[in-house]
Amino acid sequence: MVKNSFTLFETLLSITVLIIIVSGFLNSSYYDEKAINTSSLLNTLENKFTTNDYSSFTHSNQKINIIKNKTIKKEIIVKKHIFENEDLKIFKYEK
Repeated sequence: MVKNSFTLFETLLSITVLIIIVSGFLNSSYYDEKAINTSSLLNTLENKFTTNDYSSFTHSNQKINIIKNKTIKKEIIVKKHIFENEDLKIFKYEK
């Protein structure tokens, strides 16, 4: 009878440890759907930057002052491409 109760205790302990390990993997950020979607979105945006396709970006022109050696001041106008949603804010300046 002692052998049977010990085997039952081992089985319950093994199941408990297995449940803890599985729930840890399910709640980890590796399997986080939001992180996977964000990675996919970043990959898409990177491809759009590479191909210069700014159709899903907001555009604006901005003046930037550049000062070299504390004396030479140069003002240039650049295009600012902005992508913004609830998780990301990405912008790129282009001359």
